[in-house]
Amino acid sequence: MPRPRSIALLTSSFERGGACRVMTNMANYWAARGVAVTLFSFEDGSTPPFYPLDERTRMVYLHINRYSPNLWASLVNNAKRFARIRREIRRVRPDAVISFIDTANVRTLIALTGLDIPVVVSERIDPAFEEIGPLWTRLRRWTYPLAARVVVQTRQAAAYFSDLAPERLAIIPNPVIPMPVTGDAPGLRRPALLAVGRMYPQKGYDLLLRAFARCAPEHPDWTLHVAGDGPLWDELHRLAGELGLAGRVRFLGQVRDVGGALAQTDAYVMSSAYEGFPNALCEAMAGGVACVSTDCPSGPADIIAHGVNGLLARNGDAASLAGELDRLMGDPELRVRLGRAAAGIVETFSEERVMGMWEACLDQAGAGGAQ
Repeated sequence: MPRPRSIALLTSSFERGGACRVMTNMANYWAARGVAVTLFSFEDGSTPPFYPLDERTRMVYLHINRYSPNLWASLVNNAKRFARIRREIRRVRPDAVISFIDTANVRTLIALTGLDIPVVVSERIDPAFEEIGPLWTRLRRWTYPLAARVVVQTRQAAAYFSDLAPERLAIIPNPVIPMPVTGDAPGLRRPALLAVGRMYPQKGYDLLLRAFARCAPEHPDWTLHVAGDGPLWDELHRLAGELGLAGRVRFLGQVRDVGGALAQTDAYVMSSAYEGFPNALCEAMAGGVACVSTDCPSGPADIIAHGVNGLLARNGDAASLAGELDRLMGDPELRVRLGRAAAGIVETFSEERVMGMWEACLDQAGAGGAQ
């Protein structure tokens, strides 16, 4: 299939997060293969991209992340956003535009209506579980049929868009790339259990703390390390104290060298209530770390075969998660076996394979290099 000669990648923020990481990896992949890649961010550029970008990519800050205190301001700001997006895309004239994340997708589709450029939008989390408000939900329903393709990461997420024509939908998982070790990770006290992700309700860290409190007395040498920050930082610190976990749980804050943290980890845990396609879980598995995850929608059951390359606990069930953690922490041979099998995920979701799916999607959307 022909590879597009130029691609524009657009999202609201390149500060951090799974969607940002995936888009950065996509940009670097194509740039290394001679594609002209332009990244568009709604931000003003005051904060540099969190993940390293190939020097051959071009970054454009649109300066359109404005606060709207009322309806009139919202209308005015959105009109300015549409005009700026349209003007910049027309200036670059890429073979295709790829937009990530619901509200950015809606704005991009409205802004580029009528241009002869295929627009592919991608949902980065299961939309059935991520509330964006009634207005944005209606706008998404109205605008997504305008997209050349709508990309989701799992079959379960695809079911949410059952009203779209099947040929308009594409299911593309995230590529799994082992995390590099840069040498500036915090030291972990071993044996170590690690969780990585922002401190948002979605990540279920309250569930994780309650589960760890149940099984920690049986494994007095183990410590739990949580890498990430967010609005629940203070609340989770208080909960850890209330559960008697002082000294057993360490909150690491934002960690850039996740690969270095994984290299010190004896087991990994994901406690999310829902996901899109869990990058951090995949990266832990790619590093050969034995993993436990809640069987949440959507992603873990597509990645983990219970008892073969990882363990699954019932979603939202602290007792079930505690039971699987207890099983893993208490059995070093199981950890070795699961970790070895988990590393096979690198082949299942290899970068070449997944990026080939993206290129096929763009080709079907009419964005081939011969256009």
